[in-house]
Amino acid sequence: MSRAVLAGVVAAVRRSVSQVCDPEYPEVTIAELGILERVSSSDGGSTVRIELVPTMLGCPALDVIARDVTDAARTACAGADVSIEVTFVDDPVWTPDRIAPSAVGFLAREYSVAVRSRSATASCPICGNDALEHRSDFGPTPCRSVEWCPSCRNPIEVVGRVDMPALA
Repeated sequence: MSRAVLAGVVAAVRRSVSQVCDPEYPEVTIAELGILERVSSSDGGSTVRIELVPTMLGCPALDVIARDVTDAARTACAGADVSIEVTFVDDPVWTPDRIAPSAVGFLAREYSVAVRSRSATASCPICGNDALEHRSDFGPTPCRSVEWCPSCRNPIEVVGRVDMPALA
């Protein structure tokens, strides 16, 4: 396969895989969540390798994500003689900072889920209060905690650890 054709296949796979939605938030793509790390070729172009960064090791959705990514990549490669390799990598480590700002806003608006990153404190997605009270390290999924908004009196799910202070 020529270099130009291979580059086109890799680009087509990246475009296709970028549109794969997260099983937990079906309106948010894995690219917006910062899960898609790299799409490349190996073995002289006979393999397209897709590297994904899991939000957490042991996430129950990893098999579904891998299957959906593989399906999207195969569709993008239709007619090309390549194999697809999907791997979850541990470097870099996923953090909430990888979530696109548009996805942070969508999660707040549509799911009432706040995001705590190293650059921003979590604020209530309902009323905007930034003085949330920690309730539990364990939310409805292992990657979310539960906090309480004393202002609007709602429980708030938060992506990101409590021990992750905001940077000044």
